[in-house]
Amino acid sequence: MTSRPGPGIHESLQHRGGGPAYASVRRAANSQHGQLDSSADSERAPAEERATQARSKGKLVPLEGIQATPADSVRPAPRGQPQLFFSNAPPSSSELPAHGQPLANLPVPPRPGSSAPGDFSQQRRIVPGGTGVKDEAAARAQASDTPALAVIFSGGKTADFFPWTGSHPEDVLSEALVKGGMSNKAQIMNETNTARPSLWSNLKNKSGVSTLSTLFVAVLEKRQNASRLTVPHTFKPPPRLTLRDSTRETWLKDLANPMVRLGRLSRTIPTGVTGKVLLEQCLNKNIPLPRAMWLAKCIGINEIRTHKRKGQAGTNNYYITWVRGWTSAVEQFLESIAATIGQEEWKPRITYALQLTTHLFKEHLLEEDHYLDWILKSLDSSSSERLFLWLLIVCIPDFWVSLISSRRRGKRLAESLLGHADKLYSLEEAQNTPVLALLENTIFRLILAKPGCLLLPRTWEKHRVPLQTFVRRRCHAGITNAVADLDARNSQLSRPSGTAASNATDAVGQIYTLLDSVDYSTILPIDELAFDCMEVISDAGRLTSTVMQWASSIYRQGSHRIYLATRLLRKWSQLGADVYDGILAYLPIMALDQSKEPAVVFRVIAELLRSKTFSLGRYLQWLIATGSLSHHSDLRSTSAWPLRLITELPLAGLSAHVQNLRRTLLRGTVYSIDAEEQAIVATQETIRQQLPGLFDAEMNNDERASVDVTLLSRTVRLEIGIWLRQQVVESTELVDCIPTKDPGIEVSGTVCRISLSDFHVIRTYLELFDDLAILADIIGIVATSFDSNVLSAAADTLHYNYKAFRAIGAFEPLFEKIAMRYAAIRTVRFPERELLHSLMDLSRTAHADSQLMQLLNYDISRYDQKNSLAVCSPVSDNMAEGGAVLDVEDEIERILSNGTSMDQQLMSRVFGKIAKYLEEQLCQGNHYVESFSTWLYRLRNFEESTFDLILSSWLRSLLMNHQTQLLSAALPPLVASGSLTLTRFLMTVRECIRSRKTNQPSASLRIAVDGLQRILPCRRADGIDQKQDLYRYRHEQYKFCRQHNGGLLNLVRDVVQLDVSAAEGESQHQVQSIISDDRLLDVLRYLAVYDSQSWSALTAVSSQNSAQAIHMRIKSILDRLFDPVNHLEFSKMDVEQQIATVVQRADPLSLPFCQLELQHIFSASTLKADDEVDRVSEALVSAVKTAIDEDQPCWPDLISGLEPSLMNKIREHAEREIISASQFLCGPVRSKIDGHINDKQASVRKYLSVIDATCTGPSQEVQPALLHALVERFKGAVELLSAWKETLKSGTLAEGTWMKFDLSYWLDALLRITVAHAPVLVLKASNQHQAALMWTLRALIAHSGLDAFPPTARSLFDVATLLSDSISDDVRKQLARLDIAKPVDNDRCAFIFGSTPPPDGWLSLTKPVNAASSAQAASSSQTQPQQPKASPSQYHGQPQQNPGPGPGALQRSLSQQHLQQPVQLQGPTRSYSQYSQPSKMLPQQLQRIASNSQSGQATQLHQLQQMQALAQQRNIQQAPLGQQQRTTAPSTLSLSTGKASAVKQEKADMRSVPFAVNRWELLPECGGNPFGNETAISLSLFGARKV
Repeated sequence: MTSRPGPGIHESLQHRGGGPAYASVRRAANSQHGQLDSSADSERAPAEERATQARSKGKLVPLEGIQATPADSVRPAPRGQPQLFFSNAPPSSSELPAHGQPLANLPVPPRPGSSAPGDFSQQRRIVPGGTGVKDEAAARAQASDTPALAVIFSGGKTADFFPWTGSHPEDVLSEALVKGGMSNKAQIMNETNTARPSLWSNLKNKSGVSTLSTLFVAVLEKRQNASRLTVPHTFKPPPRLTLRDSTRETWLKDLANPMVRLGRLSRTIPTGVTGKVLLEQCLNKNIPLPRAMWLAKCIGINEIRTHKRKGQAGTNNYYITWVRGWTSAVEQFLESIAATIGQEEWKPRITYALQLTTHLFKEHLLEEDHYLDWILKSLDSSSSERLFLWLLIVCIPDFWVSLISSRRRGKRLAESLLGHADKLYSLEEAQNTPVLALLENTIFRLILAKPGCLLLPRTWEKHRVPLQTFVRRRCHAGITNAVADLDARNSQLSRPSGTAASNATDAVGQIYTLLDSVDYSTILPIDELAFDCMEVISDAGRLTSTVMQWASSIYRQGSHRIYLATRLLRKWSQLGADVYDGILAYLPIMALDQSKEPAVVFRVIAELLRSKTFSLGRYLQWLIATGSLSHHSDLRSTSAWPLRLITELPLAGLSAHVQNLRRTLLRGTVYSIDAEEQAIVATQETIRQQLPGLFDAEMNNDERASVDVTLLSRTVRLEIGIWLRQQVVESTELVDCIPTKDPGIEVSGTVCRISLSDFHVIRTYLELFDDLAILADIIGIVATSFDSNVLSAAADTLHYNYKAFRAIGAFEPLFEKIAMRYAAIRTVRFPERELLHSLMDLSRTAHADSQLMQLLNYDISRYDQKNSLAVCSPVSDNMAEGGAVLDVEDEIERILSNGTSMDQQLMSRVFGKIAKYLEEQLCQGNHYVESFSTWLYRLRNFEESTFDLILSSWLRSLLMNHQTQLLSAALPPLVASGSLTLTRFLMTVRECIRSRKTNQPSASLRIAVDGLQRILPCRRADGIDQKQDLYRYRHEQYKFCRQHNGGLLNLVRDVVQLDVSAAEGESQHQVQSIISDDRLLDVLRYLAVYDSQSWSALTAVSSQNSAQAIHMRIKSILDRLFDPVNHLEFSKMDVEQQIATVVQRADPLSLPFCQLELQHIFSASTLKADDEVDRVSEALVSAVKTAIDEDQPCWPDLISGLEPSLMNKIREHAEREIISASQFLCGPVRSKIDGHINDKQASVRKYLSVIDATCTGPSQEVQPALLHALVERFKGAVELLSAWKETLKSGTLAEGTWMKFDLSYWLDALLRITVAHAPVLVLKASNQHQAALMWTLRALIAHSGLDAFPPTARSLFDVATLLSDSISDDVRKQLARLDIAKPVDNDRCAFIFGSTPPPDGWLSLTKPVNAASSAQAASSSQTQPQQPKASPSQYHGQPQQNPGPGPGALQRSLSQQHLQQPVQLQGPTRSYSQYSQPSKMLPQQLQRIASNSQSGQATQLHQLQQMQALAQQRNIQQAPLGQQQRTTAPSTLSLSTGKASAVKQEKADMRSVPFAVNRWELLPECGGNPFGNETAISLSLFGARKV
């Protein structure tokens, strides 16, 4: 039924003609083809449009206006039929006909499809910005839109359309035609005959079904052969033509218009639109993406051919050069668009640019390596403002997959992302920005998708921090586990070895590390420390013994050890641990160990006895039961420890029967109880005489006696300490009104009335007794005093012993008491300067709160202002006033109290007066001037810089003139008042040494010795009534000597060097004395444990002329540190014996001193004969071997600090042993199954630990034999795995029987050797060795037998990834080609080698073998560039690197060879063999049809089977690449000729070759002939048919 208007439609709405109708009205939207922009159409002025040329007449027909009646001015569009064109515009009077009179001979309405829009694009139109783009409405106003042509079907006919002839039945209008319309009634002819008689006779027999099937197949084949495409392949790209600028602009606008067909535009392509200009034109003209891609391909084809014609036709460089330039143009285009961020309409422009470049990349029209590397480079160098854009580019799926699929690019991506994350995390304003959120999401995706990209062992320490921050911010369980796994894997690869020294793996070493690393500058978390120790060692006895060993070791020092061990043991006892049994079990061990101090052990037990943690009665019963209390003539002997213990315990708090039992047991021994009681009474009486204020007695200084503390037993000392505490308690009194920190509030409490001198005496004795627990109690009592001097002394005492008080747990309460008393004093009166400065220093150590620090700073500033006049006048103005003669003290006081300024000359005079007064007092026997420190402090406040210059000059003169007595008297007040620092004094001493070193070495040595004597801490027994300045001075010495800056060791080195070069004299005896002094040894012992690196300042003297003598001096110091009591007689041994002794006695406590000994031995050997170094090295290697055999725990740590050359020798020895033990992997498979292999694992494990300990960094030299040995053993492992799999598959041997040894263990051992030498193992190897190692590792990774060892498989992948970062580019490309040529189903191998399968790898071409020569000859005449094989990233439309014919040329030659032959799909014919002779089964009237189709019948059957193979191929395409390429035979394209009977023979002579598609020639529309073979790939290859 044709579309005719019904009777209700006026005849004026009808239209006839040979073309589609146009109207000057708004066009209705067609829902089938999209909706036109109504806003743009509404701006058009109504104008008459010209009709298109009629198809039959060939001339233009004017179009009459279509008007409607007033009653029908507004009517809806009809439904169910093609929409007509209506106009609501008011008609003019001249055009209106008379009412009711129909117009004759009007054209009919448009027919369906005649005015249907053509190629409308469904893409969303984006209005581009920028200059040079005209408005769309203005562009449309220039010319009328030409409607699309009608739909044309086969045969060149349109749908239900007849040109105007005037004689057609539709051209003659009649009433019936108008009312009923035109109908095409089918002519039905009555059939009088039937075919049943002629067919039934042939179908009713047994072969009837087969005959019918054959008939249907013959008919189908006839139909296919009739429609087979046999047109020759005539593809050619659209040509280019030089056009005017205006014509080119018009052409580009037509390209942007979807209404204009590409067939018309493909006739000529304008020149001059290439590279970046092409992309900019596509952006500015808003050309739809499919059309922009078409234009890029058309121009690319012509550009490639142009470059080929320019003299480079014989090579492929023309194509590589052009594609690289084209890729650079795309990159520049994208950079220019990215630079417009923030400008007008930048978002749609960037969106279009990204879509266009993404399509170019997806279509493989870019050099992928260059483009992806540019993206990574831009991301890495991007600023924070552009980072969001580059992250979006990276996250585009096509780019993302390509970036993370290769290790080389994935590593760069991970480093760049983590680098930007580190920067953003450091900025507070970037914490919650969208950029950081997108960056974290990208890192999240990378961790989950490809964690191998984050294997960054060389920079892991840097990148671990942002990753940990990312984990904390995300709080995702999967990410937390993934990052922890990455941390473990990177640590395994980054550590040169196991770096897990024995201290980290041995439980005892971990306890020692915990105790040594306690931070005493903050509150000591004793509960946490106790639980940490219990987690390491759960056995109470062993844990108690370990702590006692640490506390009593001669290689540790400090009273804090006693109280820390006591507090830990007390804590564990409270938790239920049996501390008593642990101590009792340790005491015999202690007696046999000469490196332990029994006095410290007994001191710990005494403290435990005070807290009722240790039972003395139980111990006395044990003595009686075991009979351990025998007669000993010397309590100092090691076997007398049972008797000595009860002589060093306190008696206070013991019950009467326990004391009587102790007295009974000690009766008859060398220890006298009566002498003990007499000593207690005598000591108390002596101390009473020294404490007149405490006992209300006045004593003459001449009658004052002293106590020799060394003659007192430990019991006597402890009893005296308790007695002193009781006396201090009795000195307190209860006061009703005590001021507090709040003014106006008073409370009642006790106040201590002790004097400053009495406190000094008590403090001195308790420090000599080393009873700091009692001293802490006394400080708590003294802190209630309102005497500022006493409080200042208490603060200094707390500061000096802060480590012990922290260990006791009394530091915080005592500091709080002193601070509260200071706050109370300042509400009553102004505090003294000593209290302010002492409390300020203590507050810095205690990390006090800011409020207290502000109060102290405020009071100190007030004190400085208080001591100056309100009137600003020079001191010289007031010095002339008053003529009365004053003594020196009053004169100095008056000078310092008058005026606020002082010039250098006057300050020098005043300083001289003070120094002269001090000297006079020394001459009179007064070694302490109380006002000296105050005067210097006040004088320095006038001008600090001037005072420092004057003081330095004065100290220099004292050192030069050797005025040691005056120097000793001046330094304590100078340092205590803050007028001089010991650092400044050390600089002055070294300046004096340098000034006299050349001319007067003896004087220089004397200055160095004097300076060192004044810097080392003073002894506590230097004076019982030490003044406060002397106590602060000793504290400053203690702090300075333990600074980790090497300043003291530099001075010691100067003393040693000057001692060697100076002549024999008195100073050298002083040097020997000071070198062996315990004060220096204590400092050196502390630095050796906590700052061993500073020892380099002392040992770096090998370049001196007298280096050997200097080494001997330093060696004597080290011997004293290593063997303090000289029970080993270490200095008398030769070098070999010393090395063996050091290695044998090394333990976690003596380890630092053993390392220093070995380092010094090897350093000294370099100064001797040449063979001395080898002799020492051999001795060390032998000692280490012995230690390994004896399983000594500390030898890895011992050798880890040696010279790199020596460590390399030890490591090479261990490597040779492992390689030798793994020799079985290189033999035949049967020889590898040896029951003795497991016996070698124990020794291999030891040698692996040697490698871990000696590999401190990447080795610089690798023996080629090592690399060859590793490759051979890896190959042997592959063979063993293959044989194992075959054995298991055959079922002849059980799995456990074959694998008698742990193959994974041996692979891990070999991999650890590989990691120890990476990356030098690869960097310094030849390309051949690199490829051999990597290819062997690939075989191991891809082997299915390794699935039984997942940890080993992952280790193999990690090591191969690490090595792949260092291989050369040539080796990487070679491995990628090999990986593609011999693919394996393993994603890890593809990731490591970066092998990307070609996009056309699934497509292949089947060709006869004998046609290869003709194909090669035909390929030379083709113009299509061949696809490259040199690089995996150049498989997409690039030429091959080899000059021979490639797949592209072969495809072209075959397509040209078979242009005139029927093309068919090759397939097996076995299942269709019954159709080989179908004519015998057909009736006679059908014989002709069968015979005509017999030649193609077999081909048709093959095609049917091929359809089944293609269905199978769809499933195979989902499989990995390796499986695809192994199963490409069913999906290959086949070009074959001949009869069905010869198909089987031809199949044996056919082979499949890769079919490379030139991506540039894949155009959507190539020419105007829709029935031609003009596509890029010949349609004959697919057996195409015409529709």
